Amino acid sequence: MAVPKPYTYYVPEEWVSEIKFGVRVEVQFGQSRLYTALVIDVHHHAPEGHQPKPISAVVDEQPLINPMQLQLWRWRADYYCCTLGEVMNAALPSNLKLASETLIALSPVFDGDVTDLSEKEHIVVQSLTAQNELSIEDLRKILDQKTVYPLIKSLLEKKIIYLQEDLKTKYSPKTVGCVRLCEPYASEPDRINEAFDKLTRSNRQEEALLAYLQLIKKQEFIRKQDIYDLAKVDSSALTAMAKKGIFELYEREVSRLGGYEEETIDSEELAPQQEEAISKLQAHFETKNVALLHGVTGSGKTRVYVELMQEAINRGEQVLYLLPEIALTTQIINRLQKIFGDKIAVYHSRLNNNERVELWKQILEGKPIVIGARSALFMPFTNLKLVIVDEEHDPSYKQNDPNPRYNGRDAAIYMANTFDAKVILGTATPSIESYYNAKAGKYALIEMPERFGGLELPETIITDVKQELKERKLQAHFTTTLIDELKAALERGEQAILFQNRRGFAPTYRCTTCGWHSECIHCDVSLTYHKHFNALKCHYCGYQTQLPTACPACGNKQLTLIGFGTEKIEDELKIYLPEARIARMDLDTVRTKNAHTQIINDFEERRVDILVGTQMVTKGLDFDNVGIVGVLSADQLLQFPDFRAGERAFQLMLQVSGRAGRKRKRGKVIIQAMNTASPVLGEVLRNDFFSFFQREIQERHEFQYPPFTRLIRITLKHKKPETLNDGAKIFAKTLKSQLGEWVIGPAVPYVGRVRGYFLLDFLIKLPRDSQKIRYAKDTLLDAIQALNTSEGYTTIRVNVDVDPY
Repeated sequence: MAVPKPYTYYVPEEWVSEIKFGVRVEVQFGQSRLYTALVIDVHHHAPEGHQPKPISAVVDEQPLINPMQLQLWRWRADYYCCTLGEVMNAALPSNLKLASETLIALSPVFDGDVTDLSEKEHIVVQSLTAQNELSIEDLRKILDQKTVYPLIKSLLEKKIIYLQEDLKTKYSPKTVGCVRLCEPYASEPDRINEAFDKLTRSNRQEEALLAYLQLIKKQEFIRKQDIYDLAKVDSSALTAMAKKGIFELYEREVSRLGGYEEETIDSEELAPQQEEAISKLQAHFETKNVALLHGVTGSGKTRVYVELMQEAINRGEQVLYLLPEIALTTQIINRLQKIFGDKIAVYHSRLNNNERVELWKQILEGKPIVIGARSALFMPFTNLKLVIVDEEHDPSYKQNDPNPRYNGRDAAIYMANTFDAKVILGTATPSIESYYNAKAGKYALIEMPERFGGLELPETIITDVKQELKERKLQAHFTTTLIDELKAALERGEQAILFQNRRGFAPTYRCTTCGWHSECIHCDVSLTYHKHFNALKCHYCGYQTQLPTACPACGNKQLTLIGFGTEKIEDELKIYLPEARIARMDLDTVRTKNAHTQIINDFEERRVDILVGTQMVTKGLDFDNVGIVGVLSADQLLQFPDFRAGERAFQLMLQVSGRAGRKRKRGKVIIQAMNTASPVLGEVLRNDFFSFFQREIQERHEFQYPPFTRLIRITLKHKKPETLNDGAKIFAKTLKSQLGEWVIGPAVPYVGRVRGYFLLDFLIKLPRDSQKIRYAKDTLLDAIQALNTSEGYTTIRVNVDVDPY
């Protein structure tokens, strides 16, 4: 439970010797509820005016957090206008936050052996065997004792019990298709000639067996893909050999965290550009703590990171490597795991709570390398000296809900400063703010303008959808150029990636007579048609309904689907390219970790010719056979009502373009657009980041947007629009009386109702002056407090987003 401020309890004499900073204690909060609380101070000043309650027990022997961590928590709470309790709630794994109502159950891995259990632990196991699940309050009654948290902690550590939520989010391992010899050839190698005798009529199968025998001398296990690559055969050869009893095809668990990448990047030889980047970084770090590494896609930035990580761990230091979304970057993770082995801890949201606690303790004990998404910033580092923020421009680094709404990149820079650590911000498409800071001299700037191995950047072609529509050449949603290039690529044996940043089949279901269109009953958005489910779905709240057979407004039965998403692209590609093997990667097909890695593996092992996807396909993917990348609707990216729309569009198009031609030869990028005159498209065409930056920064300066100002967005939410509007007037009056023209709003946002709550936005636009920003934040918190205590408006929710991104 996130409480807004620390509370004081007194320590009974029996616990005085065990109480210390950073341990958990069992405390009563309210009339009867018991929680584990974290000790952040031990002092001798009794509070005035009331008698503090005693702590019931000390749960831990050693501290779970260190003082530097608490300092970072306090900064995050202060900077992002939230409470210390909310930060703690986000930071600690659930297993460390036990409460009376927490449900526990027997772990699926418990084998029933109770010989080493204490009497009370035995009673808990018996009770759970009989009742499946119990709350901690139930256990208190069964054991007839008030203090049970130390017992719960012991059973969790022994993996005898799980929190009930763990069982629902149990983590699935990743497997990869492998090959091994059947008996008797596996145990009697001398009989391998008998296997060759069975293959005399098939040269391809003989080649596959020879490849296997060659590979097994060097590798512990053989992937199917290894044989495909060496013997130049496909899956039909291996399937036939399995039927003949020569090969056994099986799935092998290669890593709990995802894809297996055979490409080696730990070569001792660095390219001249990489050596130059490393020497420049080391030189700049003598005077600056933050460096922006601006390298085009495929320039070998990861190799630079590896070299500096190795130097850091050789000095006995810790390294934090941040990635925007851990699930979408399995290739990078496994590449690093191959180099650093068990020196790496990977922290992310898909770990169950027991695994999170284990990782927490490993990092507290000094684990050298931590790879993770933004939540890894909460880990208890002790000797952090290098922080790498890969793809620093990515919006996924921003936490949107719930509090704290922090930016992982900015929080990483502050944390590194606290530890006196160095920061590398790496990207092919820097954020405007970071590049501005680098040009202003606040950060060091290192450029890597060439692709590794001298490979050319892809050729970019912009095709005019409006012109093709006018000339009746457009084939569904594909221009002639795109279809022709896809056909040519498939004939050359190459693969393609098509990018459309909208999932589903069609975003609108409309009546041709009166203009009615299907809308969510909880949100002010159109329902998207999903063909696979034959249903209309809301992408904001998950509401789902069947397609109406007639218009609810006028009764007309001529209803039509308008627009297109990834599902429709996949569907229509099968008409124009019937021989192509097509897969789709979006939120609908990647509901689980295994589903995502299976798609990646299928594409990597060339069982898929064309991959259609949302922005997932722009992140962390590195395939050596992609010849064509297509952007289906550039206009959609550019027309979003946000001052960062141009920046996001430029970044997404360049990032997805970077998937083309990364290894062997130059790739080709086809961008479809209605408005081909957009300056952003011209800059993408020339791969001209500097011109884009110059134009964008001039516009930002003219209209006073970041990096020239600081923004705070406040969203008021309520289920009754009348209450919301009246409350917003009071809130606006309080704010504007103190902050004047800095306050803009209230205004209805782009989507004015979500999950049944009506929304109103305020924007505070502040000069870059720390004292004025502090004054504005204090005023804002006072205004929220005044609104929350005003009669009739206490149920209005207020969300504060500092530096919205």
